[in-house]
Amino acid sequence: MQNMNKVLMLALACTSCLTACHEKSTEAAMKHAGDNRHELEAVLEHYRKEPLKKRAARFLIENMDAHFAFGGEAVEAYGRSMDSLFRHGQGDRGYWNMQYDSLLQHIGMELELCQNNRLHDTETLTADFLIEQIDSAFGVWPQRWNKQYSFETFCRYILPYRVGNERTSLWRRTFHLPPHMREEYREAGDNATYAYGIAHNILGGIRGDIYYPPQFLPDLPLDVLANIRPASCKEYAHLCVAVLRAHGLAATVDFTPQWGNRGMGHEWCVFFPDDHTAIPFNPGERLGEHFMKRKEDKLPKVFRTTYEKRKESLYMQNKGREELPALFDTPCLMDVTREYMPTSDVEVKLYADLPQSRFAYLAVFDDVQWNIVHWGERRGNKATFRNMGRGVVYMPVCYSDKEGTVPAGDPFLLTDSGLIRTLVADTTQRQTLRAKRKFRDVRSRQFLQGVIGGKFQVANREDFSDSLTVYTIPQLEDNKFHMVATDYAGRYRYFRYLSPDWSRGNMAELYTFSDEGDTLKPKRLIGNFHVRPWCGPENLFDGNTLSFYDSHDVFNVWYGWELEEPQHIAHILFLPRNDDNFIREGEEYELLYWHHGTWVSLGCRFGNREALLEFPHSPTNALFRLHNRTKGREERIFTYEDGKQVWW
Repeated sequence: MQNMNKVLMLALACTSCLTACHEKSTEAAMKHAGDNRHELEAVLEHYRKEPLKKRAARFLIENMDAHFAFGGEAVEAYGRSMDSLFRHGQGDRGYWNMQYDSLLQHIGMELELCQNNRLHDTETLTADFLIEQIDSAFGVWPQRWNKQYSFETFCRYILPYRVGNERTSLWRRTFHLPPHMREEYREAGDNATYAYGIAHNILGGIRGDIYYPPQFLPDLPLDVLANIRPASCKEYAHLCVAVLRAHGLAATVDFTPQWGNRGMGHEWCVFFPDDHTAIPFNPGERLGEHFMKRKEDKLPKVFRTTYEKRKESLYMQNKGREELPALFDTPCLMDVTREYMPTSDVEVKLYADLPQSRFAYLAVFDDVQWNIVHWGERRGNKATFRNMGRGVVYMPVCYSDKEGTVPAGDPFLLTDSGLIRTLVADTTQRQTLRAKRKFRDVRSRQFLQGVIGGKFQVANREDFSDSLTVYTIPQLEDNKFHMVATDYAGRYRYFRYLSPDWSRGNMAELYTFSDEGDTLKPKRLIGNFHVRPWCGPENLFDGNTLSFYDSHDVFNVWYGWELEEPQHIAHILFLPRNDDNFIREGEEYELLYWHHGTWVSLGCRFGNREALLEFPHSPTNALFRLHNRTKGREERIFTYEDGKQVWW
């Protein structure tokens, strides 16, 4: 009995302490509300006889001071314009790009400035709005299909009235669960498997058409996303979360601030069939297969957006003492990297002459600059970073609002096995570096596989019933211009390329030459014209390496032309569909390597017909970047190992 009394007293003490913490957090939010305090108090008063809803209201209010929307006339104009465009706009990708460009020309600068205009939820939200949000959330929980959720999961991933920093709206009305569907769900089994089926059916009808904004765009109100057309991955993630929450299914947004081996970051919806399982989703895919399709893309870090303030977040650890990068200027982040891949904790050595600070950061390269992806605590000239994704090159950096991101240590590769390989250029050991590309070749190599086994044929009959195969494309190592010589006798009127099965044509440029070296110009195009928009055979000789032929069909795809008169084709020049990141003849390239916090030039070369550049006297164990000084933006860092470029 004495032990039981001790346990009871301890439980009461813990409950009392927890209640005191909640009251303290709630009071802090009330103070933050200022003149709007009475609206928040009215919500708590409204639920005084409904304890569970009052707990939910307290959860919202005590975390509300971390949330805001961007304000200003430009934001309002942007929301109205996109709502109208989504409802009434019609056209292909070119049409939508033009609409976005036109809109940004008018209000783009104002949208950039709106980042300084924050409308804090504590100061702007009304009691009526919050009460409707709470009541509508409880209206879909608990039901048979979602009663497996705990109250904590409900509060975190169903109850919140916002997903990002969008202007608030009564979006649950837009995405509400129809009565007939609710009755159908009530007849179903009460388990997480059925919740998965519901989510799969709901999300299966959403198709994404991604637009990559060239500048900051404020989050669109959730009700505007009901008619979404081309938009960023963030907007699609917000749409999916809103739809799931409106149906009583737990969801939020996960994101990586920057891919580890390519440009940009990425955001996606994550669905919870129960309290513990998180399933990523992206429109146009089956639920859960998102990263099965992105095996080549490396994740350095993954964070989960939460409504609640996280004690372990950098924002909460910092407590306003140091300037923070924009990425971490919120307490509502949870590190979930370990849910997606194997990770390692790393300790790195920092430069000795750094300004004093409590925190350091790790950055990855985004094709142009180094972008921060995680933070760690400093201990003298060392810093420790937790749960880092493997197979990525990182660089330690420091941050301040005045200086921005500043190198703080030597870059290093965190290998797939979790080992650290520091990349410090050795200028005492030199090598000849042979460069074939300036960007990783995943896409280009995939395109290249689509022409292997393709045949070039000549004939004197238009139906090619008398065809002669003059060249079959073998296994190719590099995607570039290929010049091949033929070995056959006779003259023929018709020429074609016969694509291998399961390929759609897949050719960017195609030319034929006579014995004298003259270009044999087509008299008339022939072949398969069942093509995708803007992807016809006229692209084959337009001089644009990024335009290409692409058929709707996958079998018996061929195209070619009739010549002015029967000719002997001595040479064929072809370029498979590609990313235009191979070495281009006549364009100027500069090789750089990273050395003590800056890029150092190894000189410039002009591209040649062999699509191969040589740079003698290059350092070993270095991190390199090949810059095209003529055109283009895509560039990746690489190391040079065993005579080959290895991309990171």
